[in-house]
Amino acid sequence: MSILIYFSLGLYKTKYKSLLIGVNGSISVIFCMSFPFTVFSGYIYDLRILPFIITILYGGVRPGLFVALVLLLYRYLLGGSGFVVTSFCYIPIFLFTAVFVRFYAELSKTKVITFGTLLASVSALFVTVGSIIKSDEAILQHLSFFVYYCLTLMTCTWITLYMIETIKDNVKMREEIHRSEKLNVLGELAATIAHEIRNPLTVSKGFIQLMKSRVNNETDLKYSTLALEEIDRAESIVSEYLMYAKPQADKTEQIHIKKLFHNVLQIIEPYITSHGHILNYKIEDALYIHADAKKFTQVMINLMKNAVEAMEHSGQLTIHVYGGQYDVVIEISDTGTGMTKEQLSRLGVPFYSTKDKGTGLGLMVCYRIIEALEGTIQVESTKGVGTKFSIAIPKAAEPMESR
Repeated sequence: MSILIYFSLGLYKTKYKSLLIGVNGSISVIFCMSFPFTVFSGYIYDLRILPFIITILYGGVRPGLFVALVLLLYRYLLGGSGFVVTSFCYIPIFLFTAVFVRFYAELSKTKVITFGTLLASVSALFVTVGSIIKSDEAILQHLSFFVYYCLTLMTCTWITLYMIETIKDNVKMREEIHRSEKLNVLGELAATIAHEIRNPLTVSKGFIQLMKSRVNNETDLKYSTLALEEIDRAESIVSEYLMYAKPQADKTEQIHIKKLFHNVLQIIEPYITSHGHILNYKIEDALYIHADAKKFTQVMINLMKNAVEAMEHSGQLTIHVYGGQYDVVIEISDTGTGMTKEQLSRLGVPFYSTKDKGTGLGLMVCYRIIEALEGTIQVESTKGVGTKFSIAIPKAAEPMESR
């Protein structure tokens, strides 16, 4: 119930989601301990381990610590001699899970479910061993209890993790569909009006240039220059709209990544050094992709310019290009201001930009071009530390003549 409430009410969208996970986990733990069940005479079962572990895996260490305190406090209030055993068992479970959670986010759905279930089994072993040590009885006397308890906990853990991961996938898919619908509407709008806007802009620009060549006083010259700059800016936005409306590659060719980056870095390096930043790069050879060279170059330059603008003086821009099993991976890292999780979630959304005068259209175009190449973009960022864009493009076979 706590899982369904968490997702159905959209609690995962709030900035207090870790706190809400802790509260949900605490309520679940209290209900589990309040309503245990019995199968074998003399043995009482409950599944308090499950919400405890789930809270740490999906909420983090702090919510997990909160649930642990609630669990121990409630166990103390229930009375009996089991408080010491509970404390003895759940402290190592908490520490082991807290260490494991660092690697949990990087696992695939199947591995998440598998390792999470194994983690619950190990935790059940801790609890059972603690109970046996306390009772001073032979292990065989507890064997049926141990087997039944482990199988029950493993089954419930597997079901719970599968449900959580499936709901997460569905939420992600729904958000992606919603985003695609918004972007498609914007693309149709751009295709409809961009050309019509560009024509009067071109005429206006021509007349202002003519007037500028004839003015003699500084005030009129200043105003003419400012008007031309704003028209250039408007034309740039219209061009981005046009590119956004039709981002697919008009002509794809096999591109040698190292040669393309050599040209890109020749263009962008003066811009980087002029801002007082350092450029580091490592590019593997013999990597190829199928793409439109001009548009792919535009994507790389746009992302690098954004990285430069996000950094203060004496920043570092690092380019790392290497081959994966099926993809060419391009990592662009900066030591800039970084972004919050909320800002990261809105990247690529129409008209959203972290820059004061940005329109967000440039990054939108980058996303659309990469998607047209059947590639993916992942962004990692920490506020005050920096940002890393990771782009994966399907790898093309190496040409015969270069082998």
